[in-house]
Amino acid sequence: MGTGLLLGFFLLLQASTQSPQVDESWSACRNPDADARIRGCTALILAGAETPQALAEAYHNRGNANRAKTLLDLALQDYANAIRLDPALNDAFADRGIVLMMMGRYVEAVPEFTRAIDHDAKNAEAMFDRGLAYEALGLSDLAIEDFSGALAVEPRNLRRVERRGTVYFRKQEYDKALADYDEALTLDAQDAAALYGRGIVKRIKGDPDGGSVDIAAAKRRQPDIDKEMTLAGVRAP
Repeated sequence: MGTGLLLGFFLLLQASTQSPQVDESWSACRNPDADARIRGCTALILAGAETPQALAEAYHNRGNANRAKTLLDLALQDYANAIRLDPALNDAFADRGIVLMMMGRYVEAVPEFTRAIDHDAKNAEAMFDRGLAYEALGLSDLAIEDFSGALAVEPRNLRRVERRGTVYFRKQEYDKALADYDEALTLDAQDAAALYGRGIVKRIKGDPDGGSVDIAAAKRRQPDIDKEMTLAGVRAP
């Protein structure tokens, strides 16, 4: 048997003996359980035998697991490595933006979501998340623009419609807020945030009885909704 054939046979034999272990690591690396995912992805990363794109997936998956465990600095490191290995890994930019928001670093989060949107102009989740970052920075018009963009891609999304209504409320654009709360309630007639927001708007617009009905319904659904919405800026002036 020639040297080339021997080498090929040896490599094939080596791959066949490693394959079950690699498959097991990949299965763990894609496991919904965060601890299992960290173990599996770490094994693949330490082995270093995968393609750059596959290693990027391993880093990205481990980053998501670290984020789930609120190990935020580790998550950022993993996302950075994923992007270094595969700059086209769009989700890693958006996920890094989410972690930065969790850390209160909203200014830094915005360009991460922008990069994700630049890669995919129909990334509604990244648009919405960037809108949340703008909202946290007090940039209400930009937040509304992003919420509207996300809704244009994926219409009738309860959370996005309700959130836009709340930003309109804080801008004292009560008719637009009311329209969004009404739309949110067509998607879930018992949504506590939309009921409470609509109730406050009704009171402001001169319908105290209708407002009280909505607010009472919201509190039945979620007893502390008044505190949550007050923190969001939804209160009678």
